[in-house]
Formats: sequence, C-alpha cells, structure tokens
Amino acid sequence: MTGTSFSRRGLLRATTLGAGAAVAGAALAQRAAAAQGVVPALAGKTAVVVGSGFGGAVAAYRLGQAGVITTVLERGLRWDIDGSGNTFCGINEPDWRCGWFLDRPPLGINLGARIERRAGLIARHEGDGINVLSGVGVGGGSLAIGMFLPQPRRSEWEQVYPADVGYDEMNTIYWPRARQRLGASPIPEDVQSTGPYRGARAWLEYLSEFDQNPLSIPFAVDWDVIRAELAGDAVACHTIGEGPYGSNSGAKNSVDRNYLAWAAATGNVTTLPLHEVTEIHEVSGQDRFEVRCRQIDVYGTVLATRTFACDYLFLAAGSVYTTSLLLTSQAKGWLPRLVNPEVGKGWGNNGDFLVTRINLRKDVGYAQGGPGNVKYIDDDNPFAPTSMAWEAAPVPNWMPRTTAHLVTSMAPERGEIRYDATAGAAKVHWPYGVLQTTAEKAAVNLVTRLWWQTEGRKGYLLNGLPTYARGVGTGLGAANTWHPLGGMVMGGATDFGGRCVDYPNLFCVDGSILPGSACLANPALTITANAERCLDRFVAAHT
Repeated sequence: MTGTSFSRRGLLRATTLGAGAAVAGAALAQRAAAAQGVVPALAGKTAVVVGSGFGGAVAAYRLGQAGVITTVLERGLRWDIDGSGNTFCGINEPDWRCGWFLDRPPLGINLGARIERRAGLIARHEGDGINVLSGVGVGGGSLAIGMFLPQPRRSEWEQVYPADVGYDEMNTIYWPRARQRLGASPIPEDVQSTGPYRGARAWLEYLSEFDQNPLSIPFAVDWDVIRAELAGDAVACHTIGEGPYGSNSGAKNSVDRNYLAWAAATGNVTTLPLHEVTEIHEVSGQDRFEVRCRQIDVYGTVLATRTFACDYLFLAAGSVYTTSLLLTSQAKGWLPRLVNPEVGKGWGNNGDFLVTRINLRKDVGYAQGGPGNVKYIDDDNPFAPTSMAWEAAPVPNWMPRTTAHLVTSMAPERGEIRYDATAGAAKVHWPYGVLQTTAEKAAVNLVTRLWWQTEGRKGYLLNGLPTYARGVGTGLGAANTWHPLGGMVMGGATDFGGRCVDYPNLFCVDGSILPGSACLANPALTITANAERCLDRFVAAHT
C-alpha cells in the first residue's frame, strides 16, 4: 500500500497494549519518582493530552518527565518513514494521503483532482470567510509545514504580547530552548550553492536588487539528510521542493522524532493514533475530566468509543479544534463551569498572505531545493510592518519560471470561533471582504513594489507578475491560512500559564492561546517555546 500499513486487528491490539502500558506505568510511577527526580505531587497523577503537534508534544514530554501517567490522543495516523520514499504522496501526484477525509487535494496545481476520502495528512476547516489548513497525524502540523522557525523581533512582540509574556524571558530561555530541541539551523552555504538551490540563490539576487537585507531563517530540518538527498544516498524530497505533504527522506525534525520520542522514553506516556476526541466532560464535583473519543480506522469507520479519565487535561489540537471542543462541551452542558465570555475570541490568521511570482526573468529552477532560505522585513510598508520569505516548490517544468512566497504583516484584524448549533461544532467567523484586511493591502503593496523594482523598471513588464488568487482551495491570497491563532487567548480565556480560567486543571498549550499573531514570524517556534514556558509554570506550581 504505502509506507504506513493498517489492519483492524493490529490497530485494536496496539491500542490495548498501549492502554496496558499506561496502567503498568501508573503502578511503577511512584516508585520511580525519586530515581527520575520528578515532582512528588505529580508522580502517579494522570493526564490526557489532545493533539500531538508542537504544543501537545512538549506537554507530553514534560508531563512524562514529571511522572504523570499521560495518554496522548491523536485523531490522525502515525506516519513512519521506512526508507521506501513512499510514506507520503507528492504535491504534483496527490492521493488520499494528502487530505484528511477530503475529496480534492488541499494544495498544489492539481486542485481539481479527485482523491479518496481517508485519514490523510492535511485537514481543511471551511470557516465563514476563511479556510484553515492544519496537519493531522502523530506530530501534528510539524509533519506538514516547512519547519520555518523565525523568531519575532522585540518591536512587534511588545505591541501584541503583554509583559506577562515578556520578550526578555522568551529571548533568553524559551526560543533558544525550542530551537535547540527542534534542531533548527539556517541553510548551510554548501547546500545553497548546489544546482537544485538556484531558486534560493535567485531570491538573494532579487533582494539585492530590491535594496533589502536578507535575514537568515532557522529551519528544523537535518541538513545532513538533505546532503544525502543531494548525493543520491537518500530519496529526493526537500531538494525537489517537496515537504508540505510530508518528508519522505526523513529530513524534517517533526516532533514525533524528538519530543514525542522522548516522552515515550520516560515510560509514562502513551500516544494513541486514530483517536478522535468528540466530548469533554467534567467529573461532577471534582476538578477531573472524562475525555470521550471515537477510535477509527483509515476509512473513518468507528471501531470503538472510548473514555479516558484524567486529573489534568491539556488541549493542543490547534486553535480551531481545541476551541471547538471547548465551545461544543460548553453548549452541550458537559463543562457547566465554562462561562468565560472570552472563549472563542481573539482569533487571527497571523497576517498571512500567500503569493506566487510567475514568468520571472531569473532562472529559479523548477523542482526547487528548499524548504527555504531567508526573508526580509519591510518596515516602510504604508499599511503595516511586513515580512516576505521565499518557499521552495516542486514547480512543473511546463510552467513559466515561478516562485512561492509567504508574506506576513502586523495585521490588527481579529475574528472569533463560534459554536454552530446546526452543525453541532464550532466554526471560524472572519468578517472581512476581498482585499479589505491589512494583511492583503500590505502584501499587495509589497509584492507590487518588488515586481516594479526587479522586473518592471528593467523593461520586463510581463515578467515576475505577482498572483494572489483568492477562492476556496487555491491556497493563495488570504482566503486560506496555515497559521490559525487564538480562541483561548492568554489573559482572557486562559491565564498566562495556559490554564483555563474556569477550570484549574484544564490547560491549553497550542496556538489557541496566542493572540492572533506571531509577530511577522511563522508561529511554530513561538508555540513550542510558549508551551515550554507553560509547562515550566505547571511543574513549578506542583513543587
């Protein structure tokens, strides 16, 4: 089939063994606490973590270290890199593996292709005014994104984040810790100098012509594996622009390969794939919870319904799914104390705008080596400070010379996540029209100036024209976002340690607690770093 195989009997057996391991771990946890140096108040306690992306993986690891018997519930598959080069599909040859129960691919040039509806990698939430794309699987969004890990600047950070999440603390402790644990580093010169990376080098030339200073971006990829791709010793993936549908070479330092692996090594953490959480209930009269989920197979068939009781609940399923679970549980009366009016508020798209430049005058290559290299920040933008990064893409050789870019601005617009009684779930409400947001205005201004300076004024009036089609499924413009943030924002629905204001043992540790913006940066680094900060606070509170 693929690098990932499935059977109902095997799945049930694995789940039973996982549950048994958790019970055995609970029996041994207290005895092992002293040897592990864990916090006595936490040893032998139980936790459920919903979601296994950046925030959930951090929570699982830190809870496991502290002796908490932890079950991670992940609705997606476990994607094991087996060396075949066929674990994931490619962007230009999509199949069911690219979409979470979708009938069309979420990305690429083959958007009209039909695919089977199965438990694939990328989910699409169709909101009111915007669509949200997110990674699904053991490792969450880290399986699908390019692993760009830029750090915000102080000037933007202090406009958005209160002193309770201070820049100095993040800068000296948590961003460095996250970079180190995710294995992030900029593109090496020996890699960037090779043939497949001429698109990266052309981007540097364009920035020079635009009189802009390039800023290196750390990437959470193993450059030695990418060197092996270049040498033909590993399956080609990132060197041909692939990666958004998964890393077949294994170069991506996705969190299933670090944080979740370290969590499992504590002996206290079990991760259960294909467990889709549907309900959260408080245990009457106690600060404990029952988490109910559907155990499914790759076709979506429900194999069992399961309930997990826990002392602590950590939600890390992404801003939309985390907030939706809470709003649904509130509407159904399962969490009767969840009354804070800030639940669902403060949602934003990180000011993101995807754009392509086509028919370029420079040779940028087709199957472009990546994931990327540098960005620059446009402080003189008339609408808002804005950044622009180059992203590698597997452009077919029949297309004009094309590159893709992520433009991000300091956009003030915020929407919210609302419970939809008809659908029985929550939905993003984004009340902005075409080209009405700051992100769209700033991005169009920037890329137009870039085009004129580097193409138009040089006489290439039909070269390098930016395209930013909107519309469902295009993946361009601001009608879609990879970077949803907010819904359970710190200082509102949660405190500054991620704890739900209405429930002392319920925590959110993902993008839902960030206030709609990661400040001219892809948010993965900040989500990881902030989860580390929240878990430091949690452990310290139980010392």
